[in-house]
Amino acid sequence: MAEAPATLLARAAAHYAAGEYDAAATCAAAIVAQEPRHFDALHLLGVLCLHRNRLADAACYLERAARLNGDVAPLNLNRANAWLALEQPTRALAISQAMLRAQPGHADALNNLGAALGQLDRGADAIQAFRTALVHAPDHLPSRFNLAAALEKQGALTEAAETYRATLERAYAAAAPAERIATVARCLGYVLVELGRPEEAATLLRDVRARGTEFLELTWYESLVQLRMGDFAAGWRGYEYRWQIAAFDEPPEGATVPDIDNLAGKRVLLVREQGRGDIIQFARYAPLLTERGATVYLSVYDDLKSLLSMMPGVAGVIGEDELAPPHDIVTPFLSLPLAFGTTVATIPANVPYLRADPGRVQHWRSRLDGGSKHIGLAWASTNPGARRSTSLSALAGLFDHRPATWHALQKEICAADLDFSQAGHPVLDHRAALTDFAETAALIEALDLVITIDTGVAHLAGALGKPVWIMLPHAAEWRWLHDRTDSPWYPTARLFRQPASGDWDGLVKQIVTALAAYSGISTFISTR
Repeated sequence: MAEAPATLLARAAAHYAAGEYDAAATCAAAIVAQEPRHFDALHLLGVLCLHRNRLADAACYLERAARLNGDVAPLNLNRANAWLALEQPTRALAISQAMLRAQPGHADALNNLGAALGQLDRGADAIQAFRTALVHAPDHLPSRFNLAAALEKQGALTEAAETYRATLERAYAAAAPAERIATVARCLGYVLVELGRPEEAATLLRDVRARGTEFLELTWYESLVQLRMGDFAAGWRGYEYRWQIAAFDEPPEGATVPDIDNLAGKRVLLVREQGRGDIIQFARYAPLLTERGATVYLSVYDDLKSLLSMMPGVAGVIGEDELAPPHDIVTPFLSLPLAFGTTVATIPANVPYLRADPGRVQHWRSRLDGGSKHIGLAWASTNPGARRSTSLSALAGLFDHRPATWHALQKEICAADLDFSQAGHPVLDHRAALTDFAETAALIEALDLVITIDTGVAHLAGALGKPVWIMLPHAAEWRWLHDRTDSPWYPTARLFRQPASGDWDGLVKQIVTALAAYSGISTFISTR
């Protein structure tokens, strides 16, 4: 005989309270099998699906419950949460607005309203919703945290930092879970770095850990701040936590940090990770392994294979779908600085450590006219929306200074940039010819100067020992350190940073001034 729904519901509630979500769901499903219109069981099933990230099922159960009784506040909050998680903010907005008509000061409903408005790109309205929630409930941590995030998204970084800090202190006072404290601290640290205050971020993260909050993502982020500040000894150790962060792939099987004093006669396979620029930057360590008696193989992306095959001290290079040769040690490229105990002063920076094929270089030189300087340009990342990317129109000031011939060094050019180039600011399009990084290297070798954002082209030009000017966001990645105009990784590089977050105009003015003084160009360029 089947158990009575009341008995099953009590058991489901006990399982839920104990965090035994699968068992709770089994009990709730058994109730619905007997009584398909059982409100409490449907509601509980929806909540359990939310916990287990079964979002579509969650929305289905919660909407079934709402058709039975749509006036229950906890149900409506869960409905809005489900639709927000499914990125259907219009539904969440309607639910939240209906709740607020009945209870105008309901902080949770105002918080969901703000989240829905944020997803609809109504940032100012979202900020007002979170502020209103805090008027009614000053200790409502979700609204305060979301207010900080919304301010950050709108570019109000100073107020965002203050709001994150207030959230952190209130989270401590409320004895919030360590995971939430770590999340707030990481967000505050990020904004402080964006504001150009990495020392303050480093102090914050140390203090949070000293107060007993040890959380993996916090330790990982702290390592990025340490690397940015040049504290490589601590930073490289913390950087090994990357494999346990959701944004990274699983570590290669058998991956280890090698003992560089015990490599004689060993076969070392260096395996790819992250982007092309990362591989180019850290491939410099391969010959150093060879000097210690290792036989070194590289596993790289296909479009890097030809370029890296010409690198001295490398026994072989394999592409993405090729079988690795027999090996004794597997090491990811970005674990090598830790293996060598690299400091800012000991970065192996002898360039060029990569070379272009002479025949390909001669081919490109034969295509370039001798009447002007030739400047390579890369302005957009393949990562949509990346802060380091810009548009050709944002760089328009560069093209007002002639004579110089500009060459696109990227494989993807959007329609707006093509239109801009064709409308009187020509940047030669070489996409069809740039079949891999070896071809791009040959073109770079034939040019006089490269101007680029932080992308693979920057690392390639630096590794080739070519003059390269790198356009960086106000708070650039850790690899460019903090507040420097040079790079210890690339002696021929010059760094140009945005004066403020998103200020491409200010950065372009810096480069225009530098071009006027650049050797060989100053005779035909005048500043405005």
